[in-house]
Amino acid sequence: MRFVKQLWKALLICCVGCMCFFAGAGPSKAADVWVDRWASENVDLYVMDDTLTSGRDSYGPWFSVAVKRVQNGSLEKVVTWRFFKPERIWQYATSTMASGRRAGVIVPNKIFEYGMNQLGWSYSNDGMHYY
Repeated sequence: MRFVKQLWKALLICCVGCMCFFAGAGPSKAADVWVDRWASENVDLYVMDDTLTSGRDSYGPWFSVAVKRVQNGSLEKVVTWRFFKPERIWQYATSTMASGRRAGVIVPNKIFEYGMNQLGWSYSNDGMHYY
């Protein structure tokens, strides 16, 4: 009889331990968010929401995000976009561009707009560039 009580006690402790362990393991907040379709390339773009990072350096504000390029339902590649504002106009560089190369962000850029909105940063555009 004593053995049965000890067995039940051990089982109860094990169950409570498992409940405590799994209580903090809720659903992941990471998501791939569809932001755009480039019809000319037959590519859908998905921002990897959990990769969005931002900061400020000697050149000004910046943010970076990884983007999945999906073509015909298959992952083509993941490209990291870095947006920064060294002067008046927002610029970008990607992990697929030659080192040191950068370009002005042209309107519309749904990746840029998604990042700015997620960060709560304001921006404007003149129909051509973002400011």
